[in-house]
Amino acid sequence: MTTPSAEKDIAERPQQALQDEMSDVRRLIDELDEELVALLAKRQRQIERAARIKPALGIPANVPERVDEVLAHVLGAARREGLSVEVAMTLWRALIDWSIQYEERLMGARALKGVSQGSADGDRSS
Repeated sequence: MTTPSAEKDIAERPQQALQDEMSDVRRLIDELDEELVALLAKRQRQIERAARIKPALGIPANVPERVDEVLAHVLGAARREGLSVEVAMTLWRALIDWSIQYEERLMGARALKGVSQGSADGDRSS
């Protein structure tokens, strides 16, 4: 949100200065997007780890208490960092929904693979 004095300051600046600043804004957004992608890839790898561990512990992909815990943590971080709570909740709900679906697919594939390996092991011992 800009103040009237900030809007006046922008309106009084030369066009070239504004274009240069806009180029800088876009460059920084591109850099931030790269960082966000790298962080999301790291998060995805942790989802993949969880999908390997959860079946052995008898934990489903969707654990509502954990979802609530993650959302509460993100809400606090968003408030602390000055990020719109609406943006944070919208993004993380979508991220969590995708993560659960992805984990379920990975766990399902592993469960089927484990069953076939188990029956093959059983055939060898017969």
